[in-house]
Amino acid sequence: MFLKGNNIEHFIANRKNNLDIIRFFAASLVLFSHAYPLTTGNNGSEPFAILTNGEMTFGELAVAIFFIISGFLITQSFDRSRNPINYFKARSLRIFPGLIFCVLLSIFLLGPILTELSVKDYFANRETYDYLKTITLYWLQYDLPGMFPENIWPGAVNGSLWTLWYEFFFYIVVAVLGVTRMLDKRIVLFGFILATALYFLGRGAFYTDLFRYFGAGMVFYLYRKHIKLNGFTALLSLIILILTARNGYFEYSLSVAGTYLIFYFAFASKLKFYDFGKYGDFSYGIYIYAFPIQQIMTQAFNNQITPLENFLLSFPVTLIIAIISWHMIEKQALKYKKASLKTIFQKKKIYVENSINSNAN
Repeated sequence: MFLKGNNIEHFIANRKNNLDIIRFFAASLVLFSHAYPLTTGNNGSEPFAILTNGEMTFGELAVAIFFIISGFLITQSFDRSRNPINYFKARSLRIFPGLIFCVLLSIFLLGPILTELSVKDYFANRETYDYLKTITLYWLQYDLPGMFPENIWPGAVNGSLWTLWYEFFFYIVVAVLGVTRMLDKRIVLFGFILATALYFLGRGAFYTDLFRYFGAGMVFYLYRKHIKLNGFTALLSLIILILTARNGYFEYSLSVAGTYLIFYFAFASKLKFYDFGKYGDFSYGIYIYAFPIQQIMTQAFNNQITPLENFLLSFPVTLIIAIISWHMIEKQALKYKKASLKTIFQKKKIYVENSINSNAN
């Protein structure tokens, strides 16, 4: 009975999963983990860093979880659409509206309020406007002039955004493989093995490091008809993770055993949180807003705050802003996912004309 299980394809068809709560948990882990360097200056006392002898923090674990799930879902997305334009439109609408709002909020609201410079000097500083480049994902700027000068991490406004470029780059990789008809399970499996080998030999760049996780998610989707999810393999995966956490090589076991465990809990476990996301997907908002809020908390308490206090104070504020961002920005943008560009522009034109007529009357 313990060995019985269905393949991943079966669970995908069922359309019920726990992925929303897993992503929410991962985003919360990032916030919890960042509380340590932002209040103590390093990860020396971070619980998971201690558990793994410095091999990985909770924040790095959460990023790995994000990339694993993303590799699975993004590959599924392209496989179902087979249309690069619709694919990139959907991906862009999920990432950029929330990011743009976050960047503008940081520059034009948080900056003038929190900078040690005068408002005039703040807006006269070129770095203020250079921060807009962050919207491109590629030219990231982490500082705004005069922000958090006395904090343990002075100047840093949002250190979490660095992963977004890698995420979007892998979206491009999936699209290229799909268009060239190379989105094949054997090719992707080879890429995953190669990335893992390069990382093990110390020859890989950061792209190969993160692709070990994104690629693992891709492999699990492409082999969805062959991978069965059952309690015995899940327990074995958990044991492997525990052993490697204490004895090294956790990062390697995470990309295989960890990936299996993630999708077991997402699809096959008796834990059923299928309705968790019915009020909204707040994980992205938590991820992009947590860092500046944690910096604000650190500054408000003059660096006299513990990591746990930082987390407990920052989490509810971050969650509230994430909820607002979802309902006002992200959810509204996603309404255009299935609309053509022509339809979008027509709606905008009608909205503008109605606004003009309303003001005229």
